[in-house]
Amino acid sequence: MVKDQKTKESKNIDQKSTAPKARAQKSAEPKGKEQKTAERRQPNAIQRYFNETVGELRKVSWPTRKEATNLTIIVLVVIFSMSALLGVLDFFFSKIFELLLI
Repeated sequence: MVKDQKTKESKNIDQKSTAPKARAQKSAEPKGKEQKTAERRQPNAIQRYFNETVGELRKVSWPTRKEATNLTIIVLVVIFSMSALLGVLDFFFSKIFELLLI
């Protein structure tokens, strides 16, 4: 009976000592083809963001130089006319409040 316990203990010790080696060997084995292709297909978030951004920029319909110039002139005219209008209104309202409060 004592002999059986010793053999069982020695088997348990052998199994315990070989188990980490087996796990280490499994993790050291090269990854399968499926896992490698899956890793290639799924880049990290930063790479995916830039890839998608470049893809979207290729879809953009860019204006010609003449269109860009015309649109810029329109924007500048609207900005200057609105600022002049708001300046004139501000001047008149400030004069009206000056007359009312003084």
